Amino acid sequence: MEIHLPAEQFCPDHVFSCGQTFRFHREDGVWRGVAMGSIVEAEQTGTAVRLRAEGGSQTEDAWRRYFDLGSDYAALLPADDPVLWRAIESAPGLRVLNQEPFETLISFIISANNNIPRITRIIEALCREAGRPFAAGGREYWTFPEAEQLAALSEERLRALGAGYRAPYILAASERAAREDIGSFREMPTGEALRRLQEFPGVGPKVAGCIALFALGKRDAFPADVWIRRIIRQLYGFDGRPKQVAVFAAERFGAGAGIAQQYLFHYARRYLQAGT
Repeated sequence: MEIHLPAEQFCPDHVFSCGQTFRFHREDGVWRGVAMGSIVEAEQTGTAVRLRAEGGSQTEDAWRRYFDLGSDYAALLPADDPVLWRAIESAPGLRVLNQEPFETLISFIISANNNIPRITRIIEALCREAGRPFAAGGREYWTFPEAEQLAALSEERLRALGAGYRAPYILAASERAAREDIGSFREMPTGEALRRLQEFPGVGPKVAGCIALFALGKRDAFPADVWIRRIIRQLYGFDGRPKQVAVFAAERFGAGAGIAQQYLFHYARRYLQAGT
């Protein structure tokens, strides 16, 4: 599968560096990662971008859904918010991926109180331990494990793979996911999906918001951690607890609150911390 499109529609640097996925890495100017049982490459040359997938059986339509190429973000976001639109204009081609629900569940359980290099190492260790190996481009890769495969590991083995205190949460969440289809939560209202996600061990409001936004298509979900609360305070002068910030975001950004969150996060990280 190969898709060609302009960088203003899909910018690999903006998409893969904003913390929504942990299996993509930039190497020699090419972003490469494993998704949906395939090795995926995203390369930008000037204003043109090439997306390529090898090793799986997904159709082009499935990849267009994964990369969210058919969504009109402008239609979901308020037109009268100059702060937000400054952020949007700073990140052309940013897209919010539609990832696999179980992988996103476990990835964001691992992400809690963690840093990206360590998150990445733990995820890759789990994939090598319990995922399915496949070859592409002369190299070997591993899919993310199925729920049953992770649930079959012992807590001791998960700790040995680097999961630490998160091991019992990963194990219990995998056992529950083996019995319950997280993908079915897509059909629920966002509030109900968030509530159901928080029934999984190791999933609090912020992690539930990430899963809903990045895997269940809930574009109104607004994960509010310390960084986002700080950004909202700095850009909008609103200072509140996570639930209050989520209410503020719902009222201000509406159906596209989660998309707004990604633009604001990118903008703050790139410009505000640099003092511009």
